[in-house]
Amino acid sequence: MNVRDLLFCLLRHTINGEALDKGAIVESLNSKKMATLFNISKKHDVAHLVAVALDDIGICLDDDIGKLFEKEREQALLRYEMINADIEEISDLFEKEGIDYIPLKGAVLRSYYPKPWMRTSCDIDILVKEEDLDKAINALVEKLSYKTDYERQYHDVSLFSPFGMHLELHFNIKEDIEKYDELLTQVWTFSRKAEPFFHKHLQSNEFFMLHLLAHMAYHFISGGCGVRSVLDFWILSKKLSINEKELISFLKRTELESFYYAIKELSEYWLEGKSNPCHTVLEAEKYILLGGAYGNDKNNATSKQIKKGGKLKYFLSRVFMPYDSLAILYPIIKRHKILTPFCQLARWLSVVFKGKKIKKEIKRITSVSQAQVEKTKTLLRDLGL
Repeated sequence: MNVRDLLFCLLRHTINGEALDKGAIVESLNSKKMATLFNISKKHDVAHLVAVALDDIGICLDDDIGKLFEKEREQALLRYEMINADIEEISDLFEKEGIDYIPLKGAVLRSYYPKPWMRTSCDIDILVKEEDLDKAINALVEKLSYKTDYERQYHDVSLFSPFGMHLELHFNIKEDIEKYDELLTQVWTFSRKAEPFFHKHLQSNEFFMLHLLAHMAYHFISGGCGVRSVLDFWILSKKLSINEKELISFLKRTELESFYYAIKELSEYWLEGKSNPCHTVLEAEKYILLGGAYGNDKNNATSKQIKKGGKLKYFLSRVFMPYDSLAILYPIIKRHKILTPFCQLARWLSVVFKGKKIKKEIKRITSVSQAQVEKTKTLLRDLGL
């Protein structure tokens, strides 16, 4: 049994309770395979799930690699407790302050996993209405001692709890892809109040699945969406009661239908052991496994070249940043457009002081072959991305 097969065999046990052949697994494992299994599962933030399966079949985790697996499980449990406590505190605050809010991503997803701690998160994502953003930030800072620089990113403001937990306070859930954002901006329309709360809302099941897929697609285009996202998709597809007609309507509007069916087939291949996936799905698997949880540099560099139309156009786009992107870095130009050239100059100066980073980026871009670009371009086209 190779490492790839071992990974998904163990994940199937943890996620959907598939019985394991301990003899076959023990026979196929050696120290080198254990090390590779740990590296790839950690890269995709599922090492704690693999640890559960290894422990369930009685494989000793006392050696060096075993201790690394056990540490991942302990850290996942600790992260869950800390995040859960912070979410409850934020929820209580927003209820008292009369601020409507929608928990996003892992804050909702974990309730569908076999055990909530199994769905790890590195931060907390919560959406508030844009008109309530300042009120929410001030409440968090004044009542719960959160720290922030108040700087607005594309769709959120970062805050940090007294114990260092990262909160991404969203004022929209856009992905900076027009065909997705046109529908994602309607999130409040497709959300309902979560009883018995007065201000907590939840997305409809269909819209929640759409948001997951749009976020996966965004990361996929940028270099990879990771194994964990596919686990999320499979679990939601099994646990949520979904109006298929409404979901397909959303997918058609966002041009995510091909991506949806490919991820569905891939998730069933990984988590149900279904055989004979199509060529596009097998190529998507390679791309995801190579990319890690959030994509890797090579995939990212390839995708950027495709998006910009080649190496030269990519480099020109980095030198002359588009206005919309520059406005994220320098919000002042939204109010005073005349300052745009000065902000472009300020950005160039900041780049000069990041010489090593720029050299690394140039090396990464130039190392990507045209064959790899064409292969990735074909994959993205076949997935409708």
